[in-house]
Amino acid sequence: MPVVGKTISVSDYVIRINRVLHDDDPKFDAVPDTADTIAQYLFLFSMSAKPSDLDNVVDYPFEKANIWVQLKTWDAAAMQSVIDATAEYRRLHSTALDLKPAGIAYFNLVWNHEVLWDMVKGFLLALVVVLVILALDFGSLKWALVGYVPLLFTILLIYGVVGFAGKDFDMPISVLSSLSLGMAVDFSIHFISRLRQRLAETGADAGRDLSALKEALLWTAARPGKGIMRNAVLFAAAFSVMLFAPLTPYITVGAFIVSMMLMSALLTILYLPALIVLMRGWLFRTGRPK
Repeated sequence: MPVVGKTISVSDYVIRINRVLHDDDPKFDAVPDTADTIAQYLFLFSMSAKPSDLDNVVDYPFEKANIWVQLKTWDAAAMQSVIDATAEYRRLHSTALDLKPAGIAYFNLVWNHEVLWDMVKGFLLALVVVLVILALDFGSLKWALVGYVPLLFTILLIYGVVGFAGKDFDMPISVLSSLSLGMAVDFSIHFISRLRQRLAETGADAGRDLSALKEALLWTAARPGKGIMRNAVLFAAAFSVMLFAPLTPYITVGAFIVSMMLMSALLTILYLPALIVLMRGWLFRTGRPK
């Protein structure tokens, strides 16, 4: 398999002993045919070397063997491919042997399956919870959906770039996923709240008067929008120092948060006003936000 470097098992010891005892003849570079010969070789090895040398490949009663599989990568997908190949081999070659995976690579696979996927499910649940909170805060599901769009686009763009770059959904990204939601959606909440406040103060009929709506949007983008951008830039600048960290997880955290903050702020200021103008007939009725 391409992901496997080499394997080590008790058979490698037996093969080596068999060859050495026959004057290093390559013809004997194989496992002997009889179990008695193998037992004698292992007994001879245990007498001439440390008995503990075989502890990593076989237990003391010689009932259980351990096959060391050295992988070229710690990727959980590599370990999964080894497990799948082993299962396929057992399916094609009937055997009474009981094969069980173990080791650090297998632990990493189980960790990814149990922890990361739970975090993914938690992240998806957080998206739903954020939408519900927006609806309660604005008192309108329509405004909640509009305020949700910049956050949704930010997530799609950033995770799309992560996947396109070949970056795995590892532990740092999974941990930051739910954390970044609260920071990113804050800009939409602030923008929409100030816009609705401005429309209420001016008494503009935003549903019928497009110029009044544009004036309110320009005011919101120029006044509160400036604070949104400053907030995003300050957050991004604070986390950008992690881009120069010596450890890859810290670099990942820095790049992810910087991208999330800047992208969500830009989409809030640039895209959200255009979306509100496009959907003004759906959002407004008789000049008041629904």
